[in-house]
Amino acid sequence: MRRYKFLTKELIYEAFNRLRDVFLAAKDGNEVDEIINGLLTHDEKMKIGRRIIIAEYIKSGIHIEEIVKELKVGKNTIFSVMRQLDNRPIAFELIEKRGKKVEKEYKEKKYRSIGGSQLVFKKREYTGIKRTDIKR
Repeated sequence: MRRYKFLTKELIYEAFNRLRDVFLAAKDGNEVDEIINGLLTHDEKMKIGRRIIIAEYIKSGIHIEEIVKELKVGKNTIFSVMRQLDNRPIAFELIEKRGKKVEKEYKEKKYRSIGGSQLVFKKREYTGIKRTDIKR
């Protein structure tokens, strides 16, 4: 917060409220992509995504040295994510829960069975749905 010490509390709260509004604005993955691409640089998107991956590695019990080698990330970043996991575990649980829900719904809607009621082994046809088409 040292970088923003010149801001008043009202300006800080306004910025956080606008960020919260952005997270609540999208109704499906396509809108999420539009918002993310409109607000964040490629570097910011990568940093956020990699922090989530690091948190998943930590939660799955992978050792710090392995994470450093695998993801080519510094120990300070890993320790920062570990602190966030300790301080705000619900945030990462919500991310994981939503990810599982989207993946489950995507798998259910990805293919549909085609064939008459008498056909035992029905053909599977790709529906054309993408993960971004899954609703909130």
